[in-house]
Amino acid sequence: MKIIAPLLFPLFLLITQPCIAIREGTATADIFIKRYTRTADFGKLALWHEAAAECLKRISVPMNEIAHDYYIRRGYKQWTARSKKETREIQDRYEHHRKRARIAWQKSETTESILNAERENIAKFIAMWLPRYPNRFYEFGIYPTFFRKQREMAEQQGDYVKALQLEADAAEMCAAQYEKIPIAYGLEGYQKHQGAYRRHAALLRRLTQQNLKVLPTEADKGKEIISSLETRRLYPCQKGDAILLIAKSDARVKVALGDQIGVHAYPSFQGFVWVVRFSNHSRGNILTAIVDEKTAKVLDVF
Repeated sequence: MKIIAPLLFPLFLLITQPCIAIREGTATADIFIKRYTRTADFGKLALWHEAAAECLKRISVPMNEIAHDYYIRRGYKQWTARSKKETREIQDRYEHHRKRARIAWQKSETTESILNAERENIAKFIAMWLPRYPNRFYEFGIYPTFFRKQREMAEQQGDYVKALQLEADAAEMCAAQYEKIPIAYGLEGYQKHQGAYRRHAALLRRLTQQNLKVLPTEADKGKEIISSLETRRLYPCQKGDAILLIAKSDARVKVALGDQIGVHAYPSFQGFVWVVRFSNHSRGNILTAIVDEKTAKVLDVF
């Protein structure tokens, strides 16, 4: 059995359609929903349904609104219609999780002390997800699926002013994501991110006033901004390898993987635990392991 273990967040989860990307926080909450559905811990199940709804409210809704407003201003009718469809999908998922939370609460016998401890875990989880998309703006979601493609078309036509305008729009959208998501939630330290992208957008707009014969190198500087900023880190980066080894050594994981070929393993920190996903091309997701951050023990496998 060969296991390939990149430490980057799984590309296939985020590089697809924007409507999938903007709900990934909720999709990750579904891992814990599945866990507590299996164990019939209805109190924790209710909390995680509420957490999934909160991710939609705090992340998906503002991201979709920012994009929708942009499409309307710029006259992208097809993309405007798409964002409206995503609005309905997000609202449907929000109502689903709220309804499931109410049902679970009716069955809950979980003690208040245990619920409070889980609430602390969820607060850490949400704090991890709030800046995730603006921090990865140029890697996933709307930039590669929209801005990059629009810019490529502009460059092919020799319209370097439009290409710069698109990059300026992208930088402003990244700044808006910081403003409407982590900053609006109260997370500290992201004002400098917002300011950096706004300054970059202003620079690009000044460059559009020049007689452009080639595209200025500044057009590609937006994706480099995040590396120059100090980003809040809640865990050591090098621990991913160690967590993966712990998950792979668990007897339940070994049995589940069996003689599977070409297994990929994706460890990702979720604020209080590590989630390790195992998958391959033939079966897709094979299993998920949850590893405690403090004790480094495998808490569950399913």
